[in-house]
Amino acid sequence: MIKVEIFRNCSRKIYGFKIENHGDPIVCAAVSALSINTVNSIKTFTTDKVNVNYDENGGFVKFELPVFIDNCESPDAELLLNSLALGLVEIEKEYPKHIKINDERKR
Repeated sequence: MIKVEIFRNCSRKIYGFKIENHGDPIVCAAVSALSINTVNSIKTFTTDKVNVNYDENGGFVKFELPVFIDNCESPDAELLLNSLALGLVEIEKEYPKHIKINDERKR
């Protein structure tokens, strides 16, 4: 099962995420495409510094946007991270046995 953790700051804005494990190949491909595209988009279309750790063999990525940890603004990055969260939630709705999202906003 794929496990996703969404990181939020005290203003409840997403500042990062962690994705671990493998699962159903279709779900893995969808989650990988969304997460890789989000990281690449933030790196390409914003000037924000990012922290990214990943396993080259797959199964793990951790992304943090330090500017959001400190409650600063970055509208472009915020939009991209919210888009990622939306996509992951939609995958979870469709494949609940294959992906679990831990996000305080869902509670």
